[in-house]
Amino acid sequence: MTFTFFSSVNEINLIIKNIYYKLIDIIKSHLNIKISVLPDFFIDRVVKFSNVDQLTEAIGTKIKVGGGSIRGFNSFDIKGGNAVNVAYCLANLGIKVDLFTVADKIGSSILNTVFEKFKSQVNLHIKNGKHGLTTIFEFSDLSFSVTNVMLSDVGDNRNFGPEYVESTDVDILQILNSSSAVVLTNWASNLRGTDLLKYVFTNSLNSMHFLDPADISERRSEFIQDLKDCSKLIDFLSINENEYRQIIYALSNTNDTDILNNNEGCSITPVSLCKSSLSLSKFFEIEICIHTSIGSVLSNGYNSVFVKSIPPSKIEIVSGAGDSWDAAFLFGHLLNFTNEEKLCFANLVAFLYLENIYTGAPSLQNVIDYIQNYYLI
Repeated sequence: MTFTFFSSVNEINLIIKNIYYKLIDIIKSHLNIKISVLPDFFIDRVVKFSNVDQLTEAIGTKIKVGGGSIRGFNSFDIKGGNAVNVAYCLANLGIKVDLFTVADKIGSSILNTVFEKFKSQVNLHIKNGKHGLTTIFEFSDLSFSVTNVMLSDVGDNRNFGPEYVESTDVDILQILNSSSAVVLTNWASNLRGTDLLKYVFTNSLNSMHFLDPADISERRSEFIQDLKDCSKLIDFLSINENEYRQIIYALSNTNDTDILNNNEGCSITPVSLCKSSLSLSKFFEIEICIHTSIGSVLSNGYNSVFVKSIPPSKIEIVSGAGDSWDAAFLFGHLLNFTNEEKLCFANLVAFLYLENIYTGAPSLQNVIDYIQNYYLI
């Protein structure tokens, strides 16, 4: 059992420089990696507030006078859904993608417009139905920390089972079997998520299987049981700080409390993350990625690697940052980066996304240019 930490500026800079030279070689070559991603698509409306009091006071004032419009707040619409965001970020990095999702005519038009620039690089397999709609409240304070709270109508993402992909006008088994990886997102919003997981992972035995469950707080006990039952089908579990805490909390209410021994509860430090990720990975027999504001950790149940995050000087957008992290990690893994390089590359792409330097998910060339401008001078 070993823990490895990369936390100093010099260590991070050296890893990024090594990544740069790998990216230069990659961009010169023809990437022949294809990933299948499913299933959720949302249209997100982001509304920004300085703090929660600003929102509650404005609502309270309007209620007292019988209702009315609250004006003067910044809002904007973006494509959303973990699957759509991951697919978009992967495509921006040069990966071929098959995206399976659900949308009505308006949603389908939006998806086709969003992915139009990738041409034949992205294949959209859209089942007719009701896509999700989310209103995202973003709260920021003077320390530049940002928290988002989402009100979601999940639509037909709620019951996206195997029949949604079986009934598409394509040979789904051929697509799954030819994929370098199959990515399943937002299990938490999908009551048929376990059925879908078993179907797509069982029918893609030559692919890497990657699961990002999203916010499991309402189904955490069910989720840990499914992880136990399906562990042989899952290669990587990717969770954020909240999901990590929810798993620990769920385990504390079961007979599996031995896993919590030698851990520091839900504290978020490099050491506690390494200990917890190793325990969780060993317990579930799945490789665990945990990405937090202080850094990211990867464990295979025997060893854990921690890489400190790159703190943004400003945060322009939060929604979708975890999806950009997932896409970059997948990219690094499939292109044989070292473990510290996978984590550092994912941290860097998430950092660029948070600062919104390139107006959304960065392209591979954007990442190369950024490293050249800020790390090779």
